[in-house]
Amino acid sequence: MRCRTSVTRHFLVVAAASLAASCVSLTDDHGGSATVNVPVVGQTAQALGFSVQARGFSFEQRYGSPTQGDSLALGLAVVGYTGGSALIEVTDSSGTMRLQQTVTTSLAQGSTVIHGRPPYQVHLLFDAFSGAFTLAVAAQS
Repeated sequence: MRCRTSVTRHFLVVAAASLAASCVSLTDDHGGSATVNVPVVGQTAQALGFSVQARGFSFEQRYGSPTQGDSLALGLAVVGYTGGSALIEVTDSSGTMRLQQTVTTSLAQGSTVIHGRPPYQVHLLFDAFSGAFTLAVAAQS
């Protein structure tokens, strides 16, 4: 059952990331601009969710989540990319870099599993990034 739970959680992370990214638009229904450059963040001891509709977005933040789990499922979706970069880094409690990825293109759906020792730290760095970016990170046992 443990394997099934991990696979299910991994699937849910990827599905949530791709769904959230596919629902964003840089224009509203009335032809004006939608809210941009305002990240939406959800954080618990077991998960982190981050989403932003960006236009020339520069931002840096470290999140001390998830604090549990032998491994992490990470899902990422980027749509409507038009420029800039987004750096994602994940370190574990020993300070070991477990993931380092720079995003410079649209990505319909990407996922990976990261192994390490909790608590984890997720570092996000955006440099003049434009596009819809959604990241979901969930602890696995």
